[in-house]
Amino acid sequence: MKSLLSVTLVSCFLLSFASAEKRFVYSSAGGAITVYQVDLATGKLEAIQENPGAGLTAISRDQKFLYRIGGGEIESYRIQEDGTLASLGVDRTTERAGYLSLDAHDRFLAGSNYGGGKVAVWEIGKDRIGIGQPVAVMELEKAAHSSLFSPGNGHLLVPATTPNKVFQIRFDDTTGEISANEPAFVSGPTDAGTAQQPRHIVFHPNGTIAYTTQERESPGVAVWKWNESAGQLELLQDIITFPEDWEGVITTADLHLTPDARFLYVSNRDLTDRKAVTGDSSIVGFRVDPDTFLLEKIGHTPCPQVPRSFAIDRAGEFAYAAGQTAAKLAAYRVNPGTGELSLIEVIDTGKGPNWVQCVTIAE
Repeated sequence: MKSLLSVTLVSCFLLSFASAEKRFVYSSAGGAITVYQVDLATGKLEAIQENPGAGLTAISRDQKFLYRIGGGEIESYRIQEDGTLASLGVDRTTERAGYLSLDAHDRFLAGSNYGGGKVAVWEIGKDRIGIGQPVAVMELEKAAHSSLFSPGNGHLLVPATTPNKVFQIRFDDTTGEISANEPAFVSGPTDAGTAQQPRHIVFHPNGTIAYTTQERESPGVAVWKWNESAGQLELLQDIITFPEDWEGVITTADLHLTPDARFLYVSNRDLTDRKAVTGDSSIVGFRVDPDTFLLEKIGHTPCPQVPRSFAIDRAGEFAYAAGQTAAKLAAYRVNPGTGELSLIEVIDTGKGPNWVQCVTIAE
């Protein structure tokens, strides 16, 4: 009887916890940002709003604001209590960005320009509008693929694929100004048979370890030691994510850690036929060693074709992968013990889904 009572109390607690929050997924596709509400019991998605405006997105740490850049404009939104977006205004900008991130205080946005080989920093107005022109722009090299502020907020890291570099840039979080560090960059692996060309970067919660996707020559993921005071990365591990016994062209793109940092996931894009809407794209899972923070591969989970972007919700319970050429969004449940992903559903999206974000709102 006591055991049954305990189970009942735990079940009631979990049910109460689940009912005390709402979760949402934001997908940029077809020239719009679609808001989906998550069914907490199943992980399935229901579209509740569509907002015109293409581009990539970033969400503030307090999950109250979303920013979109694309088509020569930056738009600011307030995230409402029901998860829908309310536009706060659109500002024109001359700088382009293929990636967008916020600094630790949500005062500045950074975006890298792939074709132009630049990185720009915009200041966010107190009213969350009036962003407009950047406060700083730095010329780097072409294929500057992403931009992320360091855990200590004193640097900006910009992986660039073709140059096979991660640019290490000093950042003044008072003014938004940026300047080259010394050394200005760290090179990726160059030996035959290694995963090269850093593309996206994430930091471990401990603030001393970073992970990058390595887009090619052999696709993969790398582990780096981060020195905040010096603003320098040091390579620790390099793993190839190319599927075994398979012939074709694979490149990696996005990567994310679960909130507890026990698992890391990387998107593998099958580009053998760039126009194909089906193929062998996958999300590759890794266990993170709790002592060394090095990676051990779990395996490949099939996903919609060409996953440029995917996201893990803030509970680490569900993952959502967007197939850019498939024009589909897949939902998965994350096994908290093994890290394995199990498919929940696949839904149609607008053309070319290229960015996915997750938000949790407490009721």
